Amino acid sequence: MNGRIFQLYDYHIWANERMMNHLKSLPGEILLKEVDLGFKSIAEVIGHIVSVDEVWFSRIKEEPSASLANKQFSNIEEAGNYMNNLQSQIREYLLSVHDMEKSVTYTNTAGQEFRNSIAEIVQHVVNHGTYHRGNISTILRHLGYSGIQTDYIAYLRK
Repeated sequence: MNGRIFQLYDYHIWANERMMNHLKSLPGEILLKEVDLGFKSIAEVIGHIVSVDEVWFSRIKEEPSASLANKQFSNIEEAGNYMNNLQSQIREYLLSVHDMEKSVTYTNTAGQEFRNSIAEIVQHVVNHGTYHRGNISTILRHLGYSGIQTDYIAYLRK
């Protein structure tokens, strides 16, 4: 597997784990606390992240896409377990890929067909996760809590 792409996916795992551990250290009710910041709660953001990761994982495997409907989580442990399991499956699959530049064809939710390399899709998944971890930090600040650093450079410095 391409070392750079694998490193990026490992960063995605690290950042998600760091975020989830931070959320576990805060009062449990913040997960479902309603806000009006693009998403209605942190649980909704996490549900979106994992749902989208599942869709892209299906596309990488050239299987019918998983549902884009947000996963519903009632507590942080449930969300963390689901995320960890999914990330483990994706990481294991990526380890088996011999050509990260292999193109896969998929249909988006609007029915349009596209073609991208596995490497491009992994990069997209990582960027998507980064963006939405930022949403979670914004919600946390709005609720009076601090976020946690999940920048790529922090991952490289660890």
